[in-house]
Amino acid sequence: MEKKKLYFLLLLIVLIFLALSFIKVNDIKFLETVDKIAFAAQINKKEQGLIESNFIEEKNLKGKTIVIDPGHGGKDVGAIGQSGTFEKDVTLTLAKNLQRGLEKKTGATVILTRDKDVTMSLKDRVDLAKTMNANLFISIHFDAFTSNEVNGITTYYNKEADRSLAALIHRHLFKQDMGTRDRGVGFGDYFVLRENTKPSILLELGYISNAEVEKRINSQTYQTQASTAIVEGVIEYLSN
Repeated sequence: MEKKKLYFLLLLIVLIFLALSFIKVNDIKFLETVDKIAFAAQINKKEQGLIESNFIEEKNLKGKTIVIDPGHGGKDVGAIGQSGTFEKDVTLTLAKNLQRGLEKKTGATVILTRDKDVTMSLKDRVDLAKTMNANLFISIHFDAFTSNEVNGITTYYNKEADRSLAALIHRHLFKQDMGTRDRGVGFGDYFVLRENTKPSILLELGYISNAEVEKRINSQTYQTQASTAIVEGVIEYLSN
């Protein structure tokens, strides 16, 4: 009788031990699950905050107005490349790429002096910047020379106050691997700069008269590099 009681007591102890072990293991699993959920929520919150932060950073030029001027147009074809590329066409292509990039990354209002192949006077281009009360005016061009071996990029300003703007955009252009000569920043007596009351620069983004450069100018890689550089320069300039 005493042995039966002892066996029963031992069995009861074993069962209690097993029950406690089962409860402990499940408690641990439950706590691990809770911890994982909490950790995931924390990470998600941080990621969401990062996304919101980036969104705010990218949209930091909202309220600013930028006028992009694709040089030439219509009956004024500009310079002509050896393969027949018209300057008026590549300036418009780049201007549209630049407009998309600026609108996407900054939230600024971006206006083109022309968004199709039309003739537009220099005065009308300048007047548009004044009417829209632009914070910045950028005229896009491609250079030409009698020798087809010349290449390089030049950035022009007219007023001393715009020299630093020209230098900034020029510097960003050569942060990209443009594969061309740096012809520097210089004074330019161009109508769209001289008669402009708004901060303004004129970019000569390569010699279309050079066959190799002409081919590169027409490539998506070149268009992307140039527009990316200008967008980054604009962001830096208008954010300060």
